[in-house]
Parts: sequence; structure tokens; C-alpha cells
Amino acid sequence: MPSDKIIQFNDEIFDRFMIKSKLPVMVNFWAQNCGPCRTLAPILDELAEEYDGLLTIGFVNVEECPKTVKAFRISSVPTLAFIVDGITEQRIIGLKSAEEIKTVIEKYVRRNKIGNTDAEQDA
Repeated sequence: MPSDKIIQFNDEIFDRFMIKSKLPVMVNFWAQNCGPCRTLAPILDELAEEYDGLLTIGFVNVEECPKTVKAFRISSVPTLAFIVDGITEQRIIGLKSAEEIKTVIEKYVRRNKIGNTDAEQDA
């Protein structure tokens, strides 16, 4: 069962969400008929639970979101895009292990924690 912590994006809400997000966002571009995408989904469900409050995880079905797919120039699924402050910082293409994905997540979560700490000290 998919985690309730994962956002199902569509073309209408994607841009608005990215502009407002204070957390780093990992977007999974996937397709229904993609075997590696189906294998990756439960890994991302677990990561959504583990990083709740530190990272937002969202899914974009490439067959239902042509505008977003075109904007991100997605040509292969699964593709994970890491977005910070509305800017795509990194991509992971293809099926990866939870540990490989966590290594990348930790970089952005750590950076966000440091940024929040600095901002709180300035306030």
C-alpha cells in the first residue's frame, strides 16, 4: 500500500507546489508498465516514512503529466529528480537500492537542516 506521505503530482499542482515547498523534494517520474518503477515504489514508500518532515517525496506518472515530463526532459523511467528551492539539483536514472538513494537524500536533508539552523539564528 502506498504511503500517505507521498504526493501524487499532476501538471496543475506541480509548479505551485515546488514554489511553496520549504523542504527538498524528490520526484519519482514513473510509468505504470515499467517493471523497475514497480520495484522502486515500495522502497520510496519506506523512505517517505523515514524522512517524513525532512523531505517531500512525490510521484509523477509520465503518461498522465505531459507538461511536467516535457519541462523536466524526462526520457527514461524511473527517474528521481531532487529539487531544492525550485531548482533541480540532481537526477538518478534507473533502479537503485535504498542505500544508494539514501546517500543522495542525506546530502539534501543535511544541507536543508544547516540552512534552517542558519536562518533561525539570524531571526
